[in-house]
Amino acid sequence: MTELIFSYSWWTILLVIFTGLVYAAILYVKNPLNKLSYFLTVVLFILRFFLVALLSFLLLSPTIKTKKKQIEKPIIIFGQDNSRSILMCKDSLYHTDTLIHRLAGLMTKLRQKNDVESYIFGNKVKAGNHPDYSDNTSNYSDFFKNIKLNYIGLNVGAVILVGDGIINNGIDPVYSASDITYPIFTIALGDTIQTKDIKIEDVRHNSIVYSGDIFPLEVSLSANILKGKKAFIKLLENNKVIAQKEELISTDNYRKSVTFSVETENAGKRRYVLAVEPVTGETNFENNVRNIFIDVLNSRQKILILAYAPHPDVGAIKQSLSKNKNYQVETEYINSFNKDVNEFDLVILHQLPSKKNAGIRLLKNLSDTELPVLFILGNQSQISVFNNHFVGLNISSAVGSTVSAQFEFNNTFAFFSFNDDFTTQLSSLPPLSVPLGNYSLAPGAEVFGWQRINNIRTNFPLIAFYQNIGVKSGVICGEGLWLWRMQDNLKYDNTLAIDAFLNKAVMFLIANTDKRQFKINTKGEYDCRLDVILNAELYNQSLEPDNSSEVRLTLTNENNEKFNFVFSPYNDYYKLNLNKLPVGVYHYQSSVKLGKNNFDDSGEFIVQQLDNESRNLNADHNMLNRLASEHDGEMYYPDNINDLFTNLQGRNEMTSKIHYEDKFIALNSVLYILILLIFLLSVEWFLRKFFGSY
Repeated sequence: MTELIFSYSWWTILLVIFTGLVYAAILYVKNPLNKLSYFLTVVLFILRFFLVALLSFLLLSPTIKTKKKQIEKPIIIFGQDNSRSILMCKDSLYHTDTLIHRLAGLMTKLRQKNDVESYIFGNKVKAGNHPDYSDNTSNYSDFFKNIKLNYIGLNVGAVILVGDGIINNGIDPVYSASDITYPIFTIALGDTIQTKDIKIEDVRHNSIVYSGDIFPLEVSLSANILKGKKAFIKLLENNKVIAQKEELISTDNYRKSVTFSVETENAGKRRYVLAVEPVTGETNFENNVRNIFIDVLNSRQKILILAYAPHPDVGAIKQSLSKNKNYQVETEYINSFNKDVNEFDLVILHQLPSKKNAGIRLLKNLSDTELPVLFILGNQSQISVFNNHFVGLNISSAVGSTVSAQFEFNNTFAFFSFNDDFTTQLSSLPPLSVPLGNYSLAPGAEVFGWQRINNIRTNFPLIAFYQNIGVKSGVICGEGLWLWRMQDNLKYDNTLAIDAFLNKAVMFLIANTDKRQFKINTKGEYDCRLDVILNAELYNQSLEPDNSSEVRLTLTNENNEKFNFVFSPYNDYYKLNLNKLPVGVYHYQSSVKLGKNNFDDSGEFIVQQLDNESRNLNADHNMLNRLASEHDGEMYYPDNINDLFTNLQGRNEMTSKIHYEDKFIALNSVLYILILLIFLLSVEWFLRKFFGSY
């Protein structure tokens, strides 16, 4: 169906015709210069009339409206688990050969009447239908998140999920798929029969401890069908047994937590190995060993809370930070403070500078030493002095005026991550008392939370952080944190949200800003199945990137063996691929000479085996069955794939949808109209010239 439309009234067509007639009449009616015959004059009159009328009509912007029929076939989404656990069962050869061909045949038959789109998932979701079963994690919820995001409003007929149901990453798939409205069918792989197995399910420990501390290392041990056997658990460091325990397995479904107390001595990254001796009849030994890495520090970080006067906020902040064993928190008041601020790693200024004590000398000292500072404003704060010493924010405030503002999280905040549940909790807490005025942020400042006044989110920051070369600082633009802590405890029976925020803020501020001209960048932790890649940065005196010099690196493993490497220039930095390395702690020493200056950098990183798949090899067909039954589908086994095809053929959801799409084309953009105009103009010109007219 085609329709011609334009935005003007239909009577304008008369104006178009009149314009064409007038223009043609001027040229060819009673024109003394016209010497052509009557017949040719009429022909040229008609040509000029149509040419001018058509041009005038195009000025009205006419549009051709057409309805185009669109047939949308049903979409069938295939998702195949690409994790290693698929091949750790007895029928591994079946999954790499027969199963792949059967699934390919099913997809071929389904493509005859449907659009089939296939994905594989594990570490991440990606398009494809040829799994290699190499991923170390099984994340079913990530697959459902992907299809919900990409198939909104489309004609999805069904989802077919192929896997063993073993999950070691993400949330419960049944919950993740709860809002999916189309049928889900599952093809169950793997073996649900329990075998004799003893394993380390989990290890809980502190990732950072301090030299001289004794820290607990809690091991979750499990054993299946091994009642009456003994479990021998060893803790090793540098291939030496430093502790061991013996446990009697009292049931066929045994679960037990075993705790080791470990004393730390030297600082640095330390590797411990937990090993359970294999038991007769056990077939899976990969889950009997776990590598643990601990970062041992020499000293705790010192935090100073310096306040104008006693205030409940001061006690609340100290309570939150003192929970972290890594921090040594001291409280002082400005009128009696006589210590050197350089003894501390971070200074928290509560209502300083104040109206009665600006602390100019203290603020200048903090600025000169580039010590990180967290400002907390309140009714006693002197805003004008604060503006001079906090670079990231300027407040034009009416003196003494305050307003109540609640917290609203800034979703684009990037300086550090924060738990979604905690942001919700902070948003429900009482308002802070903040200075009333106009707030303007400087480049380099990031807003963590906005001010919500009378339930309306403003563009004024409530909490902000600033980072520039050599400088880190932050500001909480109001007092009343003690109310946050108290209300958090009343509403949620804990203070996790306020504690997490303060600890994250302190961690960000204390983290060193690296101003070195030469440095080696590592990820800190690497998977032994992947290449270890290091980057190096070198800067000249103007702090411009330079990769003209040769960068050497010496790598030392736990056996004190040394290996020498040379970095390759890459773009404006250096790159070194160490390939795959065995599990362990590695120390590096790197050096480079730029002009007359020698630079060096040293450090360490760890390589560990992130083996999530071998820890549990019992397929969870119950989860796959629940997933299918709750979404009007069914679970099938590989031998019944043809039954799945028959079921899908008779489903009401597997029908095409017909849509009519309105398509609009401007008449002045149609090629044929342009050709017609050129033709009319050319013929008229040719006839006039050929017959000798003006």
